[in-house]
Amino acid sequence: MKYDQNIHQARPRKPAGILPRRLLTGLIGLLTVAIFIAGALAQDAGAFRKDLSTKLQPGDIVYVDSGDAVHGGFVIKVNPLTGEKTVIASGGLLRMPFGVVIDAAGQLIVSDSERLIRINPETGAQSLIADNSHGDLGWPCGLAMEHNESIVVANLQTVVRVNLNSSHIQTVCAGGSLLYPLCVAVADNGDLIVLNMAFPAEILRVSPNGAQTIIARGSLLNHPQAIAVQGDDIFVTDVVGSDGNFGIGRVIDVDARTGEQSVLAEGDYLCGPVGITVDEDGQLVVGDPYTINVESPDLFDGGIIRINPVTHDQILVTRGEGAFVNPRGVAIVPNFNN
Repeated sequence: MKYDQNIHQARPRKPAGILPRRLLTGLIGLLTVAIFIAGALAQDAGAFRKDLSTKLQPGDIVYVDSGDAVHGGFVIKVNPLTGEKTVIASGGLLRMPFGVVIDAAGQLIVSDSERLIRINPETGAQSLIADNSHGDLGWPCGLAMEHNESIVVANLQTVVRVNLNSSHIQTVCAGGSLLYPLCVAVADNGDLIVLNMAFPAEILRVSPNGAQTIIARGSLLNHPQAIAVQGDDIFVTDVVGSDGNFGIGRVIDVDARTGEQSVLAEGDYLCGPVGITVDEDGQLVVGDPYTINVESPDLFDGGIIRINPVTHDQILVTRGEGAFVNPRGVAIVPNFNN
């Protein structure tokens, strides 16, 4: 299906002629130069990681990046104050990562191409938690921590629970209104809030007994990509255009009680936002693979954006560079002492 194919891609690639390293020139000589430069960038990225500590600190931003057309996926941490980036892991099991969460032990859990990957943030070591050989994992996209030992995952068909220790996969919600569950979050009362890519798109509440309730449908929800929940607020990344194409992005605030929708932020750095989370100060942190390079409007380097939900002000925390120009899922390192 066309829609599934678009979701399975890390993201729609940038228009021909502006891809990093100019990979679409079609000229053998330029392609050779591009590969040489890409190799140099990979070496620089490795040196960059060695020069900076990958130890996570409370408040750090961690995001996954599906990379460019040469390199695989990346997991990157960002200093929230300086915007300084450190590559935690790249390549290996990482192909087109979509989402990331941090478990109670401080390990990173990443959804990527029919698999869930655990990454040690201090060493960059990767290990497979589960794939479709462990059960019906499907194509995991959005994921959320549920308990210390389990996560819930939306896989475009169902919502499943995965035990991080045993890799056991259990179906939590299927059928009913679910068509293409893309993302999931856990409400304060334990209910699941699911982004359902139906036609039109919906936000569902799933109770512990599996009962589904539609919170919101259509209206501002054009082509939503991710959700985050804080109290009675459901924050949704989306675009203005009904065709789902990037250009002018927005973040929508949905009242979890009434389903009322309002635009929280629109335009500016938001071009086609994907990942979203809320930090401990209540600020929104968004990953947008289409944020434009402020120094050159022809370059879509992507960026990590902080949004004040009260003033609606946007701050560009950091933007993409080199081989990592497709930021997607984001997470905030919690203060485990709390």
